[in-house]
Amino acid sequence: MKTKLLFTFLLILSLQFATAQSIGIIGDFGNWGDDVDMTTTNNLIYTKLGYFISAGGLKFRQDDAWTNSWGGDTFPAGATSGNNIPVTAGFYDIAFLIDTGDYVFSTVAATDQNVSIIGDFNGWAADLVLTTADGINYTATNVSLVSGGELKFRRDANWAVSYGGPGLTGTASPTGANIAIPSSVDYDISFNIETFAYSIAESSLGLDDVTKNINMFYINNTLKINGYNGKASIRAFDISGRLLQNIEKIQIQNSFSQEINLPKNQLSFIVLEGENFIKTLKVIAN
Repeated sequence: MKTKLLFTFLLILSLQFATAQSIGIIGDFGNWGDDVDMTTTNNLIYTKLGYFISAGGLKFRQDDAWTNSWGGDTFPAGATSGNNIPVTAGFYDIAFLIDTGDYVFSTVAATDQNVSIIGDFNGWAADLVLTTADGINYTATNVSLVSGGELKFRRDANWAVSYGGPGLTGTASPTGANIAIPSSVDYDISFNIETFAYSIAESSLGLDDVTKNINMFYINNTLKINGYNGKASIRAFDISGRLLQNIEKIQIQNSFSQEINLPKNQLSFIVLEGENFIKTLKVIAN
């Protein structure tokens, strides 16, 4: 309650004219890299609202430089000193009063932290923003990544706070390396901003997972298909690659049947092609 009252006091306090300067926060949460800028309406009270900070030291500083910087000995509120402020992990409204050096971190509910991924798959530009329902768990599905490429997680589409990791699954950190991608397939991606646990797994809708549920049989000049509902094309070829039959984008439902005339006692191929898969059946018709 006291910290909330102090935060409210700092927000409404505006006693004198102050010249414009940039104030930001920097600390272990971003590996002491770039500043996360705060906002102000009066160049006196600076705020950063609804922001997640991981546990560790933190300081305020001016104009992205160490010429003027402020730490503190107490948390969640206090007066500045030279030491790093010992922050406990959480979501906070942060306020800093530049003329007195007072600061306060007021706990708030989790909000969207604008987590994204960036890497070779998009030329290290134009972040792919992950979605969240609770401000804590972030996901993206069916993301096409590049074999031999790398990626990182980051916040607010800049490098002030970014996270690398040891592999396709693990615990990310601001000091983590770029995450290497082994295969050019689609991936489902998840990231937890509180624990930094992440996963980059081949998509459940990938080629192998789609086709393994489809069963194709050829009996009495009839192709039978089970385990697939949707539009697909059916093509039949002889062993030389000559097209024998072509049915474009037909609607297929479970227990589907289609007459296919194949040459007798010869190896032929029936190809089923959907929007995101191809499955081939080898046939020797009797």
